[in-house]
Amino acid sequence: MKSLIFELLESLKFAIKSLKNNLLRTALSLLGVSVGIFSIVAIYSAIDALNDTVMSSMNKFGQNTLYITRFSFTGNAKVPRWKRKNFPFPTMDEYKFLSGNLSKNEVKAVTFRIFMPATKLTVPGGESVTGAELIADGAEFPNIQELDFASGRFFNKSEEAHAAPVIILGADLKEALFGSKKALGQTVRLYGKKMKVIGVLNKEGEGVGPTNDNRAFISSSFARTIVAPTKSFTAIIVAPQPTTDIKKLTDKITVLLRQKRKIKPGEINNFFINNINTVKDQVEKLTGVLRLGGGFLALFSLLIGAFGIANIMFVSVKERTNQIGIQKALGAKNSFILWQFLFEAMFLSMIGGIIGILLVWAGTQLLSQITTSFTITLSFKNVLIGLLISSVIGIIAGLWPAWKAAKLNPVEAIRTGM
Repeated sequence: MKSLIFELLESLKFAIKSLKNNLLRTALSLLGVSVGIFSIVAIYSAIDALNDTVMSSMNKFGQNTLYITRFSFTGNAKVPRWKRKNFPFPTMDEYKFLSGNLSKNEVKAVTFRIFMPATKLTVPGGESVTGAELIADGAEFPNIQELDFASGRFFNKSEEAHAAPVIILGADLKEALFGSKKALGQTVRLYGKKMKVIGVLNKEGEGVGPTNDNRAFISSSFARTIVAPTKSFTAIIVAPQPTTDIKKLTDKITVLLRQKRKIKPGEINNFFINNINTVKDQVEKLTGVLRLGGGFLALFSLLIGAFGIANIMFVSVKERTNQIGIQKALGAKNSFILWQFLFEAMFLSMIGGIIGILLVWAGTQLLSQITTSFTITLSFKNVLIGLLISSVIGIIAGLWPAWKAAKLNPVEAIRTGM
């Protein structure tokens, strides 16, 4: 065991000495591996950041939140497109029917949403904003999706029941309409009607997917006084209790809605119950495909680096043929020669890998200074992946030259060197 350790340490010393004596060649060898490791670690870090951002955005909607509407979030090839286009949107009566037949033991909140067209908001005698996203919802919506209020509150059930003209503004809308002035209690005009501002949301900032910064919330009951519900995109949103069996709840909602719509046995459902977790699974599958594709593209850079190291190692073996012959004549074992060149190849690849990882880290730091809308971090997992890949590349690239060096005949090696 001691002799093996001694042999490995001596091989290591020879490898380091050789790299020091050929700095230009070493630098050229590092370039290919550095680019390859930079590519794969940067791609994996960007994909991880994309996945984390999307998941963080979707987690605001809670676990297993159900969206009942005429559309399938993930597509449904079993139902022809022309049939799906003729499915009706959920109605307020259906929302009330479901809400009345689902117990609090099963669900923590049920709400009716109307997706309104982008509209214009105006402060009487002041500023105006066009293209504001308007969402009409029920009073229970904050129990489904967490809202971060800078001031004020969401509308309550009484205000919803009486179609009160109240509105909640996103941070960008508040800034555009009121600037640094207080918005709470002020009046804005929507479709010519005066609306009282009862809440202002904190700024979420740019990211992947929509945010509430350019959104205004009103009650769905008030929305029905200004827009015909039959011409609006509507959805019933159901937030289950954490202990609820989602399959049983989905089956129950299916039975209730079929009953309400008088769908005959054997006829297909003319609605879809979309689980937000299914969408999350689709996102994870997509990022998995991106990770595989990104790794495949980065593989070409790594192959170039591997071929570069292999060529340099063959040149190194040829230059040191005489030295190898002398070492073997003095009693050096084949394994000593093998490890000497294998260590050299591994060192080249590992150093190249470390340089590539440092470049990714520098890139993430620079990006964080430029923008906060999309943050990429260099995770410990991706660092390990980069180092592992660079080690494997070094072993593969150096194995054949090292084996050839170890198999040299000492007499012929000395003679060739002379």
